[in-house]
Amino acid sequence: MRISSKQLAQALYDLTDQKTKPEIEKSVADFALYIRKNRKLKSAEKIIENFEKIYNAKHGIIEAGATTREKLGETELKKVKGFVKEKYGAKEVILSNIVDKKVLGGIILRVGDEIIDGSVKGRLTDLRKLLAD
Repeated sequence: MRISSKQLAQALYDLTDQKTKPEIEKSVADFALYIRKNRKLKSAEKIIENFEKIYNAKHGIIEAGATTREKLGETELKKVKGFVKEKYGAKEVILSNIVDKKVLGGIILRVGDEIIDGSVKGRLTDLRKLLAD
């Protein structure tokens, strides 16, 4: 039976959940030996990605990306984080700000698979569609 990287990530989460630091260190070391022994080292990056997703979901942490023309200031970052917290019921938001000069203005917010286009171009496109109907 083949074990997926998602299953391995879940196993690692289960091994480390609510454990002390020494217990976590031992579990991670044992887990690393296991994946090496079973020739799963190529999957390590995918296991870590899946572990992060599982950990974040269990702890109410959401990762989001805000694409803007210019870097957001602290005030704007707080507003965007507050919006994401409220909309998705998150306890914590990890927000990355991607600067893209192709964005004329506004913000394009990515949360998981969802995209909220609050850019000037996006709003003009929506307006154009509305007027065409």
